[in-house]
Amino acid sequence: MNSLNINNIFRKLKDNKTIVQNTGYLSIIEIVRLAMPFIALPYIIRTVGAENYGLAVFAQTIISYFTIFINFGLDISAVKNISINRNDIAELNKIVSSVLLIKLVLFTISFLLLLIGLWIIPFLKIHRLLFLFAFLTCFSELLFPTWFYQGIEKMKYLTLIKTTSILFYTISVFLFIHKPEHYTRIVLLQSLGNLFAGVMSFYLLLRIEKVQLIKSSYKYIKQTFTDSIPFFFSRLSAVLNSAMAKTISGIFFSMQAVAAFDLAQKIATVALVPMQMLNQAIYPHIAKTLNKEFVAKFLKINIFISLLTAIIVYLSAPLAIKFFANGQMPEAITLTRILALWVFVGGITTYIGAPVLVSFGFSKPFNRSVLLSTIILFINYVILYIGNIFTIYNFAFALILSEIAILKYRCYFCWHYKIFIYNGRL
Repeated sequence: MNSLNINNIFRKLKDNKTIVQNTGYLSIIEIVRLAMPFIALPYIIRTVGAENYGLAVFAQTIISYFTIFINFGLDISAVKNISINRNDIAELNKIVSSVLLIKLVLFTISFLLLLIGLWIIPFLKIHRLLFLFAFLTCFSELLFPTWFYQGIEKMKYLTLIKTTSILFYTISVFLFIHKPEHYTRIVLLQSLGNLFAGVMSFYLLLRIEKVQLIKSSYKYIKQTFTDSIPFFFSRLSAVLNSAMAKTISGIFFSMQAVAAFDLAQKIATVALVPMQMLNQAIYPHIAKTLNKEFVAKFLKINIFISLLTAIIVYLSAPLAIKFFANGQMPEAITLTRILALWVFVGGITTYIGAPVLVSFGFSKPFNRSVLLSTIILFINYVILYIGNIFTIYNFAFALILSEIAILKYRCYFCWHYKIFIYNGRL
């Protein structure tokens, strides 16, 4: 244990107070965002039923593709640019203005595409109100500047706003959802909470941080957009990896299958929060210092936490599903246990990704690794379909295989570029 230098690692954390604070703020946001809905989840499933809950999840899954299109990788590329130029208000104005203009254009395109879909696709037309309610959250994505506050390493205000919006959703679920027909209100209430967060955080961006929206040159906007393209494809791949199973389940199986996979995935995703938030918080620090020994020490912490978390997820799966699903989705127990392995691998791959590879200037291997995993996932699904073994359980195994592909690919490039150094040695 001495070789791990655990004491030195935590001493390093004390020396980097800002990192610790932002880890805390980011953790609060994500834990509240993912955990608070779990408080209402047993009530929702019991009230609207697994089938209607699955329908609401399916709508949100479809809209998540629009969300990624609107963000277009700017939430990664902008963080680095903001972090580097945090003390240059003129440059910050240019970055923020360019990012928001690009997002506004993409939002408009997305809304037009949704309207066309609601008009020509029968299923969407029948449930048009549900999908319109779900799309409201895209407007909050346009306004909510997490990327800005993450870049300047000041997450206090956003934590308060986001927590308030999630509390609003959780409380309002019990106030306004009372029968199966109210399933559309699930997405409406969540979207309204997100809209509140978006509007308030945008106001603080202008009022507290004194950012001014200016007219940027076409060349600068084009460059900002171009810089985000590689990250867009990596983020799109990440969303496809997590959402494809629910999308296919909704098309080929039933909305209850969507609900079961969503519940298992929610549990696994919540389990990943501590690692993800630590990774996000140290991203600006690594980008600024490029300290390889610091990077290597945090890798050890990630591996340990990921393994411990995966074991907890596997052992607690039956109790968790019984509590949340009220006995309606027993298949979710097996799904959760399968995804425990995904938790272990995912905790490591997330760290090696943006915080490490991107910070050291190797964004291409980072993006290619995610694209590779999506290709592998597609191939797995094709094999499952041809082999007539198209099941939600095999979807979970396919997801794990794609995550392992990311890990192997990223580890190779970390070794190739000599990023990880322990006590001055590789």
